[in-house]
Amino acid sequence: MEKELECKVFTDDFNGLMDKAVEMGAKMIAHEIQENILIESNNFDLIDSSDYLRIRISKDIFNNVNKKFLTYKKRVNDTNVRHYDEYTIEFDSEENLKQILKFVKLDKQSSSKKERKSFEFMDARLDFDCWDKDFYPYPYLEIEVKDEEHLKEIINKLGINKDQISTESISELRSKLQES
Repeated sequence: MEKELECKVFTDDFNGLMDKAVEMGAKMIAHEIQENILIESNNFDLIDSSDYLRIRISKDIFNNVNKKFLTYKKRVNDTNVRHYDEYTIEFDSEENLKQILKFVKLDKQSSSKKERKSFEFMDARLDFDCWDKDFYPYPYLEIEVKDEEHLKEIINKLGINKDQISTESISELRSKLQES
């Protein structure tokens, strides 16, 4: 299990923020095209609404590597940063895994794609995400850190305002968008 502390940053100058991070020493570690498949059940609510189960199929253009992961994210809290306990396994047969999940009644699978450029910066991970426009139209930076103090240091270094930060999940952000 890994502990994951993260937040999203929204800005009118997404590419400018990425350029600024690179100018300040951020090193690219991955450039991926990801398919994310959310797993649920049509028959019952097995997974808590704040948690999620997903398959991620990642094609890393930068490192020329393809990987497949099954992840359960258990939300711990949501104060200044979103905190998850994350359980991940790598697998090789996407079709077999999907079939196993269907057998155990986890038969609702919704897919979306995004482009992600990832950087290592000040011992943190910066993921610049652009989803397919019909799934979520606004690009954002996701910052993954070791603790809240570390997040404050990175936010200050990059000149990010607190009103640009969200601890909402992509599902929560999409729900808000659909309500408006």
